[in-house]
Amino acid sequence: MALRDMLYVSYLLPAERIARMVPRGLAPATADGRNTFLSLVIFRGNTKEAFRIPAPSIPFDQVNIRTYVVDPRTGGTAVYFIRCGISGRFITFMYRMLSGMPVEHCAFKITADPGDTGNYDNYRVEGNWRGPFTITASETAPAVTGLDPFPNVDRALLYLMDPAVGLYPAWGSLRRLRIYHEPLKPRVCRATGVSFPCLNDLGLLNIEEIGEPHNLLLVPHTPFEIFLPPEKEKGLG
Repeated sequence: MALRDMLYVSYLLPAERIARMVPRGLAPATADGRNTFLSLVIFRGNTKEAFRIPAPSIPFDQVNIRTYVVDPRTGGTAVYFIRCGISGRFITFMYRMLSGMPVEHCAFKITADPGDTGNYDNYRVEGNWRGPFTITASETAPAVTGLDPFPNVDRALLYLMDPAVGLYPAWGSLRRLRIYHEPLKPRVCRATGVSFPCLNDLGLLNIEEIGEPHNLLLVPHTPFEIFLPPEKEKGLG
């Protein structure tokens, strides 16, 4: 399927704060030996060609709350999905049925128009997910040239954007979902306003921290494949 207007809003947190959100047996993947990222990933999607099965073309918006863990099979970086919100009730139901992912229906809207210049001068998402939320952002650079605390851009993007495995609790165990997309080439944005109380409700960030993300990266468009069914991760969950 095609994903559009993907915004990554990321926070750098002490690994011990993240550790309590992941199942026993999984370890946070640190960026610098001590700290781990937590990300909101927001995008527009469409069911056409999703999950490698025939599907009608149904647009939807999605927001994922995710962190990064050590893949128990490879030792690389994997994504751990804490919670996922989807705008359409039918798509929410289908996600649960096909993948078992921890998805919830939430009403929200993404407004993102690069306009004639091609720059995302006004990216906005607002809705209600366990409370009203709003994120506004503006593009500041066409490419990433450096991102602390990573030693280089390739390492940063491999960690934050390019893991090929997602882990999550489902059907009484930990599940492993493989995905594929080409290496992403994000643009850089700055936050002009972030209010996302769900992160505070989960005990991950306080209100002040939510308003000050570490970095924002934006991908205008990418093909994206999900391989089903998910596998059971043996010995965990």
